[in-house]
Amino acid sequence: MRNATLIALFLSLANLAWGQIFYLQPFPDDNFPPGWSANSSRVAPDNQAVSSGYNPPPASGGYNMRMGDCQPTGETVQLTVSGVISTVGRTGIRVGFGRRRSNAHNTPVAFAWSNNGTTWTTISSDVTPGVTGSWDAVFFDLPSAAENVPNLRFRFSYVTQVTMNCVIPPNFRIDDFAVGENFSLPMELLHFEVQAEGDRTRLYWTTAAEYNSAYFEVERCGPDARFETIGRVVAQGYAHEARQYEFSDAKPLPGLSYYRLRLVDADGIFSYSPIRQVHVPRIGNELRIFPSPAFDLLQVLVPSSDGADEVVHWQVLDLLGRVWLQGHSSGAAWEVSVYNLPAGSYLLQCYPNGRPLTRLFQKR
Repeated sequence: MRNATLIALFLSLANLAWGQIFYLQPFPDDNFPPGWSANSSRVAPDNQAVSSGYNPPPASGGYNMRMGDCQPTGETVQLTVSGVISTVGRTGIRVGFGRRRSNAHNTPVAFAWSNNGTTWTTISSDVTPGVTGSWDAVFFDLPSAAENVPNLRFRFSYVTQVTMNCVIPPNFRIDDFAVGENFSLPMELLHFEVQAEGDRTRLYWTTAAEYNSAYFEVERCGPDARFETIGRVVAQGYAHEARQYEFSDAKPLPGLSYYRLRLVDADGIFSYSPIRQVHVPRIGNELRIFPSPAFDLLQVLVPSSDGADEVVHWQVLDLLGRVWLQGHSSGAAWEVSVYNLPAGSYLLQCYPNGRPLTRLFQKR
Protein backbone atom coordinates (compact mmCIF):
# COMPACT_ATOMS: atom_id res chain seq x y z
CA MET A 1 0.00 0.00 0.00
CA ARG A 2 2.85 2.34 0.88
CA ASN A 3 4.53 1.66 -2.48
CA ALA A 4 1.33 2.33 -4.43
CA THR A 5 0.78 5.62 -2.56
CA LEU A 6 4.36 6.73 -3.20
CA ILE A 7 4.13 5.95 -6.92
CA ALA A 8 0.79 7.80 -7.19
CA LEU A 9 2.34 10.85 -5.50
CA PHE A 10 5.27 10.85 -7.89
CA LEU A 11 2.94 10.49 -10.86
CA SER A 12 0.92 13.52 -9.78
CA LEU A 13 4.07 15.62 -9.37
CA ALA A 14 5.60 14.37 -12.61
CA ASN A 15 2.54 15.14 -14.71
CA LEU A 16 2.90 18.79 -13.74
CA ALA A 17 6.51 18.93 -14.88
CA TRP A 18 6.92 16.36 -17.64
CA GLY A 19 3.70 16.14 -19.61
CA GLN A 20 1.48 13.04 -19.63
CA ILE A 21 3.50 10.44 -17.75
CA PHE A 22 1.42 7.29 -17.39
CA TYR A 23 4.08 4.99 -15.90
CA LEU A 24 6.69 5.97 -13.30
CA GLN A 25 8.80 3.57 -11.26
CA PRO A 26 10.95 5.20 -8.51
CA PHE A 27 12.22 1.93 -6.86
CA PRO A 28 10.92 2.63 -3.34
CA ASP A 29 12.59 -0.27 -1.51
CA ASP A 30 15.00 -3.21 -1.84
CA ASN A 31 12.54 -5.40 -3.78
CA PHE A 32 12.16 -5.70 -7.53
CA PRO A 33 8.99 -3.78 -8.48
CA PRO A 34 6.16 -5.67 -10.24
CA GLY A 35 7.14 -6.41 -13.84
CA TRP A 36 10.87 -5.90 -13.24
CA SER A 37 13.25 -8.87 -13.34
CA ALA A 38 16.93 -9.65 -13.89
CA ASN A 39 18.79 -12.76 -14.97
CA SER A 40 21.69 -12.12 -12.57
CA SER A 41 22.28 -11.17 -8.95
CA ARG A 42 24.61 -8.46 -10.27
CA VAL A 43 21.43 -6.41 -10.74
CA ALA A 44 19.65 -5.35 -7.56
CA PRO A 45 17.93 -2.38 -5.90
CA ASP A 46 20.04 -0.63 -3.24
CA ASN A 47 20.07 2.69 -1.43
CA GLN A 48 23.63 3.80 -2.14
CA ALA A 49 24.46 6.82 -4.35
CA VAL A 50 20.90 8.18 -4.08
CA SER A 51 19.47 9.97 -7.11
CA SER A 52 19.35 13.78 -7.23
CA GLY A 53 19.82 16.77 -9.52
CA TYR A 54 17.30 16.06 -12.28
CA ASN A 55 13.66 16.94 -12.86
CA PRO A 56 11.89 15.70 -14.99
CA PRO A 57 11.31 12.97 -14.08
CA PRO A 58 11.48 13.96 -10.40
CA ALA A 59 14.53 12.51 -8.64
CA SER A 60 13.17 10.32 -5.83
CA GLY A 61 16.35 9.66 -3.85
CA GLY A 62 16.41 6.54 -1.69
CA TYR A 63 16.72 3.22 -3.51
CA ASN A 64 17.71 2.84 -7.16
CA MET A 65 18.48 -0.05 -9.50
CA ARG A 66 22.19 -0.94 -9.61
CA MET A 67 23.83 -2.96 -12.41
CA GLY A 68 27.26 -4.20 -11.37
CA ASP A 69 30.11 -5.27 -13.64
CA CYS A 70 32.14 -8.08 -12.09
CA GLN A 71 33.54 -11.53 -12.74
CA PRO A 72 33.13 -13.90 -14.42
CA THR A 73 33.61 -11.91 -17.59
CA GLY A 74 31.78 -12.47 -20.85
CA GLU A 75 28.33 -13.06 -19.34
CA THR A 76 25.30 -11.19 -20.71
CA VAL A 77 23.35 -9.52 -17.91
CA GLN A 78 19.80 -8.30 -18.54
CA LEU A 79 17.29 -6.19 -16.62
CA THR A 80 13.81 -6.46 -18.14
CA VAL A 81 10.54 -4.55 -17.70
CA SER A 82 7.47 -6.52 -18.84
CA GLY A 83 3.77 -6.83 -18.17
CA VAL A 84 3.22 -3.45 -16.51
CA ILE A 85 3.21 -0.86 -19.30
CA SER A 86 0.27 -0.46 -21.71
CA THR A 87 0.16 2.17 -24.46
CA VAL A 88 -3.33 1.26 -25.70
CA GLY A 89 -4.99 4.47 -26.88
CA ARG A 90 -1.77 6.45 -26.44
CA THR A 91 0.48 8.13 -29.02
CA GLY A 92 3.84 9.89 -29.11
CA ILE A 93 5.52 7.48 -26.68
CA ARG A 94 8.60 8.70 -24.83
CA VAL A 95 10.76 6.93 -22.23
CA GLY A 96 13.23 8.42 -19.77
CA PHE A 97 15.06 7.73 -16.53
CA GLY A 98 17.71 9.04 -14.17
CA ARG A 99 21.15 7.49 -14.62
CA ARG A 100 24.60 7.41 -13.01
CA ARG A 101 27.78 5.43 -13.53
CA SER A 102 30.62 4.98 -11.08
CA ASN A 103 34.08 6.31 -11.90
CA ALA A 104 35.43 2.84 -12.73
CA HIS A 105 32.51 1.81 -14.95
CA ASN A 106 33.37 1.70 -18.68
CA THR A 107 31.14 -1.12 -19.93
CA PRO A 108 28.45 -0.16 -22.49
CA VAL A 109 24.87 -0.76 -21.36
CA ALA A 110 22.43 -1.24 -24.24
CA PHE A 111 18.77 -0.21 -23.99
CA ALA A 112 16.08 -1.82 -26.16
CA TRP A 113 12.28 -2.03 -26.48
CA SER A 114 9.83 -4.60 -27.81
CA ASN A 115 6.12 -4.63 -28.58
CA ASN A 116 5.85 -8.43 -28.62
CA GLY A 117 8.65 -9.88 -26.46
CA THR A 118 10.26 -11.58 -29.46
CA THR A 119 11.66 -8.80 -31.63
CA TRP A 120 13.82 -6.29 -29.77
CA THR A 121 14.85 -2.92 -31.20
CA THR A 122 17.89 -1.14 -29.80
CA ILE A 123 17.14 2.39 -28.59
CA SER A 124 20.76 3.09 -27.65
CA SER A 125 23.85 0.88 -27.75
CA ASP A 126 25.13 2.64 -24.61
CA VAL A 127 22.98 4.67 -22.20
CA THR A 128 25.72 5.29 -19.63
CA PRO A 129 26.44 9.03 -19.19
CA GLY A 130 29.63 10.75 -20.25
CA VAL A 131 30.27 12.29 -16.80
CA THR A 132 30.93 9.85 -13.96
CA GLY A 133 29.90 10.10 -10.34
CA SER A 134 26.81 12.29 -10.83
CA TRP A 135 23.18 11.84 -11.83
CA ASP A 136 21.41 13.17 -14.90
CA ALA A 137 18.35 12.14 -16.91
CA VAL A 138 18.05 10.84 -20.47
CA PHE A 139 15.00 10.67 -22.77
CA PHE A 140 14.20 8.74 -25.95
CA ASP A 141 11.29 9.05 -28.38
CA LEU A 142 9.89 5.76 -29.68
CA PRO A 143 8.46 5.09 -33.17
CA SER A 144 4.79 4.60 -33.89
CA ALA A 145 5.16 0.81 -33.47
CA ALA A 146 5.33 1.46 -29.70
CA GLU A 147 1.86 3.04 -29.71
CA ASN A 148 -1.35 1.17 -28.87
CA VAL A 149 0.54 -1.83 -27.43
CA PRO A 150 -0.93 -3.77 -24.48
CA ASN A 151 2.48 -4.89 -23.18
CA LEU A 152 5.35 -2.56 -24.04
CA ARG A 153 8.64 -4.04 -22.85
CA PHE A 154 12.07 -2.58 -22.16
CA ARG A 155 15.44 -4.23 -21.57
CA PHE A 156 18.85 -3.10 -20.32
CA SER A 157 21.74 -5.43 -21.19
CA TYR A 158 25.51 -5.56 -20.95
CA VAL A 159 28.36 -8.06 -21.11
CA THR A 160 30.56 -8.27 -18.01
CA GLN A 161 34.15 -7.16 -18.61
CA VAL A 162 35.70 -6.51 -15.18
CA THR A 163 37.77 -9.23 -13.45
CA MET A 164 36.99 -8.41 -9.83
CA ASN A 165 34.62 -9.74 -7.20
CA CYS A 166 31.06 -8.53 -6.86
CA VAL A 167 31.34 -6.90 -3.42
CA ILE A 168 31.82 -3.31 -4.66
CA PRO A 169 32.10 -3.59 -8.46
CA PRO A 170 31.97 -0.79 -11.03
CA ASN A 171 28.31 -0.08 -11.62
CA PHE A 172 25.65 1.74 -13.62
CA ARG A 173 22.45 2.88 -11.91
CA ILE A 174 19.01 3.99 -13.02
CA ASP A 175 16.12 5.53 -11.11
CA ASP A 176 12.66 7.01 -11.75
CA PHE A 177 11.93 5.08 -14.94
CA ALA A 178 9.14 6.97 -16.74
CA VAL A 179 7.02 6.40 -19.85
CA GLY A 180 4.73 9.10 -21.22
CA GLU A 181 2.94 10.36 -24.31
CA ASN A 182 2.63 13.43 -26.54
CA PHE A 183 5.62 15.37 -25.26
CA SER A 184 6.49 18.73 -26.74
CA LEU A 185 10.11 18.38 -27.82
CA PRO A 186 12.50 21.33 -27.67
CA MET A 187 13.19 20.92 -31.40
CA GLU A 188 11.62 19.18 -34.36
CA LEU A 189 14.40 17.91 -36.61
CA LEU A 190 13.52 17.91 -40.32
CA HIS A 191 16.82 16.96 -41.91
CA PHE A 192 20.27 15.74 -40.82
CA GLU A 193 23.15 14.69 -43.07
CA VAL A 194 26.91 14.21 -42.83
CA GLN A 195 29.36 14.57 -45.73
CA ALA A 196 33.11 14.08 -46.14
CA GLU A 197 34.56 17.20 -47.76
CA GLY A 198 38.29 17.02 -48.42
CA ASP A 199 40.17 16.76 -45.12
CA ARG A 200 37.13 17.45 -42.94
CA THR A 201 33.59 16.28 -42.27
CA ARG A 202 30.60 18.63 -42.38
CA LEU A 203 27.26 18.13 -40.67
CA TYR A 204 24.10 19.87 -41.90
CA TRP A 205 20.72 19.85 -40.18
CA THR A 206 17.42 21.72 -40.26
CA THR A 207 14.79 22.20 -37.56
CA ALA A 208 11.13 22.81 -38.39
CA ALA A 209 10.37 24.52 -35.07
CA GLU A 210 12.07 25.23 -31.75
CA TYR A 211 10.63 25.85 -28.32
CA ASN A 212 12.92 26.72 -25.42
CA SER A 213 15.85 25.12 -27.26
CA ALA A 214 19.37 25.68 -25.91
CA TYR A 215 22.04 23.94 -27.99
CA PHE A 216 23.08 20.95 -30.06
CA GLU A 217 25.94 18.72 -29.00
CA VAL A 218 27.72 16.94 -31.86
CA GLU A 219 28.77 13.41 -30.94
CA ARG A 220 31.07 11.10 -32.90
CA CYS A 221 31.71 7.38 -32.67
CA GLY A 222 34.81 5.63 -34.02
CA PRO A 223 36.33 2.14 -33.80
CA ASP A 224 35.75 1.89 -30.04
CA ALA A 225 31.95 1.97 -30.64
CA ARG A 226 31.44 4.72 -28.03
CA PHE A 227 30.13 8.21 -28.76
CA GLU A 228 32.04 11.27 -27.56
CA THR A 229 31.13 14.97 -27.74
CA ILE A 230 33.29 16.88 -30.22
CA GLY A 231 31.47 20.22 -30.40
CA ARG A 232 28.46 22.37 -29.56
CA VAL A 233 26.23 24.64 -31.65
CA VAL A 234 23.93 27.23 -30.03
CA ALA A 235 20.25 26.80 -30.91
CA GLN A 236 17.79 29.52 -31.88
CA GLY A 237 15.71 29.29 -28.69
CA TYR A 238 12.28 29.97 -30.16
CA ALA A 239 11.40 29.63 -33.84
CA HIS A 240 8.23 28.80 -35.76
CA GLU A 241 9.95 28.45 -39.13
CA ALA A 242 12.76 26.27 -40.47
CA ARG A 243 16.27 26.99 -39.19
CA GLN A 244 19.46 25.63 -40.74
CA TYR A 245 22.65 24.71 -38.89
CA GLU A 246 26.03 23.25 -39.73
CA PHE A 247 29.16 22.03 -38.00
CA SER A 248 32.62 21.20 -39.32
CA ASP A 249 34.74 18.40 -37.87
CA ALA A 250 38.25 19.60 -38.75
CA LYS A 251 39.91 16.41 -37.52
CA PRO A 252 37.66 13.54 -38.62
CA LEU A 253 38.56 9.94 -37.97
CA PRO A 254 39.94 8.14 -41.02
CA GLY A 255 37.78 5.33 -42.31
CA LEU A 256 34.18 4.81 -41.21
CA SER A 257 32.71 6.82 -38.33
CA TYR A 258 29.28 7.75 -37.01
CA TYR A 259 27.70 11.04 -35.93
CA ARG A 260 24.58 12.02 -34.00
CA LEU A 261 23.14 15.20 -32.47
CA ARG A 262 22.08 15.64 -28.87
CA LEU A 263 19.24 18.20 -28.86
CA VAL A 264 19.09 20.01 -25.52
CA ASP A 265 16.55 22.53 -24.22
CA ALA A 266 16.96 25.24 -21.57
CA ASP A 267 15.69 22.89 -18.84
CA GLY A 268 18.27 20.22 -19.65
CA ILE A 269 15.78 17.89 -21.36
CA PHE A 270 17.31 16.30 -24.44
CA SER A 271 16.75 13.79 -27.20
CA TYR A 272 18.95 12.26 -29.89
CA SER A 273 18.89 12.56 -33.65
CA PRO A 274 19.17 9.53 -35.94
CA ILE A 275 22.74 8.25 -36.41
CA ARG A 276 24.54 9.07 -39.68
CA GLN A 277 27.68 7.40 -41.00
CA VAL A 278 30.46 8.78 -43.18
CA HIS A 279 33.63 7.36 -44.68
CA VAL A 280 36.78 9.50 -44.81
CA PRO A 281 39.31 7.94 -47.20
CA ARG A 282 42.83 7.12 -46.09
CA ILE A 283 44.90 8.33 -49.00
CA GLY A 284 47.01 5.38 -50.12
CA ASN A 285 46.57 3.88 -46.69
CA GLU A 286 43.10 2.33 -46.54
CA LEU A 287 42.00 -1.03 -45.21
CA ARG A 288 39.64 -2.75 -47.65
CA ILE A 289 37.23 -5.61 -46.93
CA PHE A 290 34.62 -7.31 -49.12
CA PRO A 291 31.97 -8.47 -49.70
CA SER A 292 29.49 -6.66 -47.48
CA PRO A 293 27.07 -8.16 -46.68
CA ALA A 294 29.22 -11.28 -46.21
CA PHE A 295 27.85 -14.80 -45.85
CA ASP A 296 30.78 -17.14 -45.19
CA LEU A 297 34.13 -15.51 -46.05
CA LEU A 298 35.35 -11.93 -45.65
CA GLN A 299 38.27 -10.87 -47.87
CA VAL A 300 40.74 -8.45 -46.25
CA LEU A 301 43.30 -6.26 -48.06
CA VAL A 302 45.88 -4.52 -45.85
CA PRO A 303 47.42 -1.24 -47.12
CA SER A 304 50.60 -1.90 -49.10
CA SER A 305 52.48 0.68 -47.03
CA ASP A 306 52.15 -1.61 -44.03
CA GLY A 307 54.15 -4.36 -45.70
CA ALA A 308 53.16 -7.79 -47.00
CA ASP A 309 55.30 -9.95 -44.73
CA GLU A 310 54.19 -8.77 -41.29
CA VAL A 311 51.99 -10.95 -39.08
CA VAL A 312 48.88 -8.88 -38.33
CA HIS A 313 46.60 -9.30 -35.31
CA TRP A 314 42.90 -8.85 -36.15
CA GLN A 315 39.56 -9.07 -34.37
CA VAL A 316 35.86 -8.86 -35.24
CA LEU A 317 33.71 -6.83 -32.82
CA ASP A 318 30.03 -5.97 -32.67
CA LEU A 319 28.87 -2.38 -32.19
CA LEU A 320 28.86 -2.85 -28.41
CA GLY A 321 32.60 -3.55 -28.51
CA ARG A 322 32.29 -7.29 -27.83
CA VAL A 323 34.93 -9.47 -29.52
CA TRP A 324 33.41 -12.33 -31.58
CA LEU A 325 36.45 -13.48 -33.57
CA GLN A 326 40.19 -12.85 -33.44
CA GLY A 327 43.38 -14.22 -34.87
CA HIS A 328 46.66 -13.54 -36.71
CA SER A 329 47.28 -13.42 -40.46
CA SER A 330 50.17 -12.50 -42.71
CA GLY A 331 50.49 -10.99 -46.15
CA ALA A 332 48.71 -8.09 -47.84
CA ALA A 333 45.55 -10.15 -48.49
CA TRP A 334 43.80 -12.79 -46.39
CA GLU A 335 40.33 -14.01 -45.50
CA VAL A 336 38.28 -14.42 -42.33
CA SER A 337 35.54 -17.03 -41.89
CA VAL A 338 32.37 -15.30 -40.65
CA TYR A 339 30.02 -18.21 -41.34
CA ASN A 340 29.10 -18.73 -37.66
CA LEU A 341 28.48 -15.06 -36.87
CA PRO A 342 24.85 -14.06 -36.25
CA ALA A 343 23.43 -11.65 -38.84
CA GLY A 344 24.13 -8.01 -38.05
CA SER A 345 26.71 -5.21 -38.17
CA TYR A 346 30.34 -5.78 -37.18
CA LEU A 347 33.71 -4.04 -37.16
CA LEU A 348 36.86 -5.71 -38.44
CA GLN A 349 39.88 -4.19 -36.72
CA CYS A 350 43.50 -5.05 -37.41
CA TYR A 351 46.82 -3.66 -36.25
CA PRO A 352 49.49 -3.54 -38.98
CA ASN A 353 52.63 -1.87 -37.63
CA GLY A 354 50.82 -1.47 -34.32
CA ARG A 355 48.27 1.08 -35.59
CA PRO A 356 44.54 0.28 -35.63
CA LEU A 357 42.63 0.12 -38.93
CA THR A 358 38.87 -0.49 -38.83
CA ARG A 359 36.09 -1.13 -41.33
CA LEU A 360 32.40 -1.85 -40.86
CA PHE A 361 30.74 -4.81 -42.59
CA GLN A 362 27.39 -6.57 -42.57
CA LYS A 363 26.85 -10.28 -41.95
CA ARG A 364 23.77 -11.87 -43.51
